[in-house]
Amino acid sequence: MAGKKRTAQQKTLTFDSEESEPAFLTPVTENSTLGTSDTTLSVSELAKRIREVVDCPLLTDIVVRGEITGYRPNASGHLYFSLTEQGDDPASISCVMWKYAVKNLPFSVKDGLLVQATGLVDFYPAGGRLQFIVKKMEPALFGKAGLYLLKEQWRKELEAKGIIPRPQSEIRDPPLFPRNIGVVTSKTGSVLQDIKNVISRRYPLTILLAGTSVQGDGAEKGIVSAILSLQDKADVIIIARGGGSFEDLFIFNHPDVVTAIRNSAVPIISAIGHETDTTLSDFAADRRVPTPSAAAETVVPDRSVLLEKLEKDRRSIHDRMVRLLSDEKNRVAEMKIRVDPSRLTRKLDQMHLQTAELEERIRRAAVRRVAVEHEACRSWEAMIRKGVKNRITTARLAFLAQKEIILSRDPYKPLERGYALVWKDGAVVRSVKKIAKDDRLNLKLADGEITSIVESIK
Repeated sequence: MAGKKRTAQQKTLTFDSEESEPAFLTPVTENSTLGTSDTTLSVSELAKRIREVVDCPLLTDIVVRGEITGYRPNASGHLYFSLTEQGDDPASISCVMWKYAVKNLPFSVKDGLLVQATGLVDFYPAGGRLQFIVKKMEPALFGKAGLYLLKEQWRKELEAKGIIPRPQSEIRDPPLFPRNIGVVTSKTGSVLQDIKNVISRRYPLTILLAGTSVQGDGAEKGIVSAILSLQDKADVIIIARGGGSFEDLFIFNHPDVVTAIRNSAVPIISAIGHETDTTLSDFAADRRVPTPSAAAETVVPDRSVLLEKLEKDRRSIHDRMVRLLSDEKNRVAEMKIRVDPSRLTRKLDQMHLQTAELEERIRRAAVRRVAVEHEACRSWEAMIRKGVKNRITTARLAFLAQKEIILSRDPYKPLERGYALVWKDGAVVRSVKKIAKDDRLNLKLADGEITSIVESIK
């Protein structure tokens, strides 16, 4: 659609520009192929010749200013519309903005917007249309609508950089008792006088004025310089401007001003316009207040309130000290009574009496305890004696019984009743089968031994 690559040559065209001759048109000469010719052209050949005329440096990379009309967004992402110029000499040209270029738009497109579009003129043979291919578009920098669009563009850029809004964690409170106040405002406006009146009434201190223009072209440079000049001098800075139109306050939307506020090492209070007015600077400041007077009230305490609180605290401290002194006096009086000599003598006598009574109670208790223990020992002694006696008797009877058992098993006991033990060759003879005639036997009797020879066995 855009045709072959063209040499970049930026120009600005308006629909109301007056030129005696349209210089971008190819002049018709005797050798020109566009003049009268005996050759009959086909539609495609005509379209090709039109493309050759359109494909020139003067219609490439140009900036056109106009109002958007007939806006038709396409489902594919392309935008179709016309740029129109109203007035005594109205004009209009069809435009298209391809999807890849739409992604970079910093604002929403709608009918009625005044814009500056950068692109090239092209001829579309299939539809027989001459159209303007828009590569970049931004709000026209004139008129309130254009300023609104520019503000929106700046807002998106500042948000993308993280400059606004200021995170809650980075919001700083002004010092409770500042040594001085920095003010960025006009030297001649009533705003400065309002701030002076409030501070002199509430809490007089030094005001460091960084005077600068607060509206108009180029005012952003002065505001930025004023903020920088107060960085090492002021404890808190007020940026203030009285009420005005959207255009009057517009300078406080400038990215340079917003960035300087956001990067300030000193807390900044924004007091621009009235309560209903909002600028981008408000989102970068540490606090936003509705009026300059409110800003002055924010950065300094009220002297009368402080004096009233001091007096209240003084009375409270005095009353507390009186109560403490009274309590200490009572304690001293009680101590005097406690350390009185006669009182101490009586106390010592009472303690001696209590000690004597305690000693007597301990002595009687000890005597009773000894008697009880003695009686218990006697009882235990009798029990032990009885137990030992019983154990001895039982042991003696058991011993006698064992003695009888042992005696009954004595092999020599039966010898006392006339029995004898017979040995042969040192072995006890238990049966006659172990004896033969003429065997030599030893007989053990109760009172001695006999040696005999066996004569017969029966």
